[in-house]
Amino acid sequence: MMITGLLILLGSFALSLCGTMLMRLLAPRLGLVDHPAARKLHDRPMPLGGGIAIWFAVTAVVVAGGIVVPALDGRIAWLPQVVRQNLDLMARKLPTLLVVLGGGLIVTAVGLIDDIRGLAPRLRLAIEAALAAGLFALSPELRVTAFTPGQVAPFVYTVIWIAAITNAFNLLDNMDGLTAGVAAVAGLIFLIVAVQTGQLFVAALLLALIGAALGFLVFNFPPASIFMGDAGALFIGYMISVLTVVFSFYGPRYETSPLLAMLLPMVILAVPLFDTLSVIVIRIRNRQPVFKADNNHFSHRLVALGMSRRQAVLTIYLVTFCTGIGATFWHRVSFAGSLVIFAQAAAIIALIAILEAAAARIARRNGTP
Repeated sequence: MMITGLLILLGSFALSLCGTMLMRLLAPRLGLVDHPAARKLHDRPMPLGGGIAIWFAVTAVVVAGGIVVPALDGRIAWLPQVVRQNLDLMARKLPTLLVVLGGGLIVTAVGLIDDIRGLAPRLRLAIEAALAAGLFALSPELRVTAFTPGQVAPFVYTVIWIAAITNAFNLLDNMDGLTAGVAAVAGLIFLIVAVQTGQLFVAALLLALIGAALGFLVFNFPPASIFMGDAGALFIGYMISVLTVVFSFYGPRYETSPLLAMLLPMVILAVPLFDTLSVIVIRIRNRQPVFKADNNHFSHRLVALGMSRRQAVLTIYLVTFCTGIGATFWHRVSFAGSLVIFAQAAAIIALIAILEAAAARIARRNGTP
């Protein structure tokens, strides 16, 4: 199993790495360039094609492993044993896999159009909501039921969750290396939980996503030489949102309650959620449009405190790890233990918010912006 996982990870990493190198050359010719502007941190035009490389790497590896390999029907002797043993599972998951990949193609195309021509935020959000509704209709495995009977409430939960997480990672893409790195850290924690609970299908998809994020990060870690653009950020957010829906965080053999099981992905994704919610609060408090871009994100606030951009990015990686690592013990502890893990993650986020608020008051008192 370890060898198979390593092949998925390295295959996705290599494809993303090579694809990113290629897009650095092709993006300017294709008009995929992000030019400097008032709210942007870079001071020179930057290629935007990294998202295409990420999408291609994940899709190619998933198609090879989820469609081509099952089609071989075990006739190839060199297939790893874990693959041969799970061919039936892979065949059963194929319809869900095709739906997920189709949605990934749509959201990447929407992001690419936004990169080239620009889309109104409300229109983009409407498309994401429609996509989430389509996933709900096409596959029972792509529904957030929250243990609620009926169809209306699960439909609402699914649309809100997928749209929220997709946009959270898109909003997080405001500094070099941030979205790819946070996705890799969060993906690693989800991967550990997936392996612990025997969810090999989800684990394989997570490995493909982690490898693609890391391959791109080679060229995007500060100082970046290429951006992923909305195409990459939306795709990463979409994949993580969908994988958390496919993921089963609750089982009868665990003492964790259904309610706490639903909180587990929120613990792992605490940083993107905190960034999104805090920015919305700041914009509302300042009487600014919620969809208007600004420099009030978590990363920007850390830079305002005196950190370099690289230090801010590394700090957010660390916070993501610290809030999420407790989730790896979630299925091994009692109800009370799960509450402690959730409280710890919430306390870390609350501490950061308190320190930021104190620093902001000092800055205002000193007359600095």
